[in-house]
Amino acid sequence: MSFVPCLVDRWSEENNNIILTWKQNERGLESNQNVRKRCCSESLKLLQKIQGIPAATERLKLEMTVSYNTFLFSLSFSSSSEIEESLTNSLLRALEAAGSQVSSSDPVQLWEAVLQTFGTSVYVPYVHKLLLIQWMLWLMQCQLERVLTLLTQTNRKRENLAPVNLQTETRNLALSMEEDSSLMVAMAAKDLKDLLHICTVVCQGVEQMKMEKYSEALEAFQEAKGLSSPRSLLAQIHSLTGQSFAKLGQPHCALHFYRMAVEVDCACHSALYQSALVFRQLGNPKAEMEALHLLYSAVQLQSDKSSSSASLVCPATLLGGEQMTFISRIPSPCLILHSLAHTCVFNGSISDGVEYYLDLLASLQSDGKDLILTGDGMSFPRIPVVYLEAGFALLKAKRYNDALVVCEEVITSTLDFIPERLLLDAEDKQNVADSEVVLENVDFVLWAGAAHLLQAQAHRKLKDTKEAITNFTRAINHLVKVFIKQKDWKQKHLGNTEAMVERMGTLEAAKGQALAGRGLCFLERGQLKEALRDLHLSLQMTPGCKNIRMWLTEVLWRLDRREEASAYWREAHNTSDAPKSVNLPLYLQLWPDDTAFDFSDLKKKMEEYVQVKTT
Repeated sequence: MSFVPCLVDRWSEENNNIILTWKQNERGLESNQNVRKRCCSESLKLLQKIQGIPAATERLKLEMTVSYNTFLFSLSFSSSSEIEESLTNSLLRALEAAGSQVSSSDPVQLWEAVLQTFGTSVYVPYVHKLLLIQWMLWLMQCQLERVLTLLTQTNRKRENLAPVNLQTETRNLALSMEEDSSLMVAMAAKDLKDLLHICTVVCQGVEQMKMEKYSEALEAFQEAKGLSSPRSLLAQIHSLTGQSFAKLGQPHCALHFYRMAVEVDCACHSALYQSALVFRQLGNPKAEMEALHLLYSAVQLQSDKSSSSASLVCPATLLGGEQMTFISRIPSPCLILHSLAHTCVFNGSISDGVEYYLDLLASLQSDGKDLILTGDGMSFPRIPVVYLEAGFALLKAKRYNDALVVCEEVITSTLDFIPERLLLDAEDKQNVADSEVVLENVDFVLWAGAAHLLQAQAHRKLKDTKEAITNFTRAINHLVKVFIKQKDWKQKHLGNTEAMVERMGTLEAAKGQALAGRGLCFLERGQLKEALRDLHLSLQMTPGCKNIRMWLTEVLWRLDRREEASAYWREAHNTSDAPKSVNLPLYLQLWPDDTAFDFSDLKKKMEEYVQVKTT
């Protein structure tokens, strides 16, 4: 005589078979999304069969277990709102089976009723599994107040007059974590509770950081470090601790924790990036470049690997999109590469910087990005600026022909956007939209002028002074397209926009460089009157430049204007090497270092002249 098992036994076996399939997959070295999807589908079908008949206490343990498993499997395939709706339905059915009713489907009131109904029953471990699901859903949405309310309801038997706070409630939470050997689960309740505990503490610490309460954030991260956690999460906790110390003005403590983060998990990219920022703050370019290089290599390596996880629930899932974006934020690979290239060139590692810039240009071209559009990072420079910086780096590396080609890209791309003339009125208070348009036009003028300026410097290095003069002239012709009515525009602040004041200062400096460069070419060609004119104008644009005064001395001496030459000579020796008033972009940093002139003969002549005059 054959034995037909009852529904509970049959469905229990079906549940256990699903979980066995998942466990075999989970123990594998690689996750299998197809297996997870199949388990989710089969578990959902099983739950629908169970919930297709009226709820009853004899099936309640089974139904809540299958619900728990289904919700865990559904994390990858359903939205939080869909899972929460199903969870609400499961809780209502549990109350129905127990003969209890609740008038509201509000989750807080619903959980209060469920905890009151099942608080001392044999169903507590199963109820607590569903409570973990609710905790998880609210944590994923960073609804910490709701999590606190839920945990306070669960802890209400504990007499405690101390103020209620999330860390205390989480720390003292007493849940029944017993497992039923006859009903297998996709993830042990204790493991999920431990993961929820540490992620809740981390989430609270991140929220404190967002509110700039860094001391309170450190307290949360200190507690989190004492809890059991996956290696990757522990590394992120160290990184967040370092960021908090950095914000509190303790860079060396920050570096200590960034180093710990990388030691725990070499794939902790945020720690590498944040350490590079600290090294920049401390004025240690060598360490900054090393950190950026490691970061770029690590990001490139990661892009070739699958980032999927075999675990059903991981910290990245629990901490939600916004939280994880904050925790693990790093720039895009293009922005990292740009920071690395810029830092190398700015600090004299020219050959490395050139290679990084060329890699960056190749990446931008392969992505099909228009030169006029902004970059994809929050602080990524405009694309023409990247090209100008690359041209500057090539010029510094003495790759003059390559510099000419790169700068030509900027000239070609900006040609159709340069205004014929841009007359600015410092007293005209423009609205934000108009200011943006004006700023954009000024940028086009500046980029085109700077590209011709770099090309002129390349031609001069190639000993082609005629072509150099042509390009210096083109640079000047572009840069003078922007004209300001008021002489005291710096005090007027040009519509009170700091960005515009900065652009105008940069334009003035670029004009000064172009005039001085052309003047120097005229000097080398023996065209002294033209040289004198340009160098005088240049000195007006960049007052305080020692080299320009020295060149003026040379020109005036050759013109036999000895007294004027002597005056400029004295001024030059009371002047610093270069004007420091304008914070110039990288592509204008070439001046005046790389336009050096041999002043040894001039020095000898001037010393003899001064000596004769004093005797």
